[in-house]
Amino acid sequence: MRKNSSKSPKDRAVNNYQELGWRHELWDVVRYFRSLGRGAKKQSDFLKEYLGEETALPILVQGKGSKKFEIHGSVPLKRETIDLFFKYLKDSEKQFLLQKSNLRSEDEALSFCEKIGVAVGKTATKNQGHHQSSKSLVGAVTKISSEIAQKFKVAIDVDPQHRCVWFQEKHLYVTARNLDGAIPCLVNPFLVWEIKEYWGKTLGGSKMSDAVYECLLVGRELREYEEKHHSRIHHAVFIDGKEQWETRESDFIRFIDLYNQEIIDELIVGKDIESKWEKILREIIERSVSRKA
Repeated sequence: MRKNSSKSPKDRAVNNYQELGWRHELWDVVRYFRSLGRGAKKQSDFLKEYLGEETALPILVQGKGSKKFEIHGSVPLKRETIDLFFKYLKDSEKQFLLQKSNLRSEDEALSFCEKIGVAVGKTATKNQGHHQSSKSLVGAVTKISSEIAQKFKVAIDVDPQHRCVWFQEKHLYVTARNLDGAIPCLVNPFLVWEIKEYWGKTLGGSKMSDAVYECLLVGRELREYEEKHHSRIHHAVFIDGKEQWETRESDFIRFIDLYNQEIIDELIVGKDIESKWEKILREIIERSVSRKA
């Protein structure tokens, strides 16, 4: 997914949600709405109807031992936020359907790796009866990123074994967890990325929710760091695995929300690694190099 920079400033303010800023109150409403679940139609419809009539957000509390929800107070919202919320629901659903169509099967991902000459490793599990998933997305990201970094003569770390650190104005910031790649290195990188590929033949599980929260944690910490030190760190997330992600729609659409909120700068889904990542990476490196020149 990319920002639409071809629109006029007025159009961008409407269509590019990242320009709202990650602290806009819209995102709290969206997160609350997502908590109702994509399958909780009655609660979702009720929330839409309520927000359509009033300028307050109802707090729905689940009753003990049942799935019944009830009103428990409310939170005042600006009329503009409510209108924006309804627009966002439609726009994000369109984005979701588009990105869902980009998801690949493991065979498709392996085929692309073979095409670009990548030797693919496997994620071994202790239980040999489980599907031994390939690291096809890791392999493709590593291959493409390394080649572009080499062309620009910048360093790259595609297998970090430690956490990223930034030293700014005598302050130290360390990521909460190890990431999957950094340019130029683990010290003061201007680009970091995370890879969430799942190829198991069973339905997706709680690990998919964990993936969302991990990216949320890293992204929020980066945004807070940037606010304090007036620097810019690009945060890219790659996801793939048709069989599993399609069964976790509620988790998948949260990635769309994280992108629109700008907790994630670049969301690369499935087929996009084949056609878009090279161009995106070139632009990020060129901008970073020009700033330092």
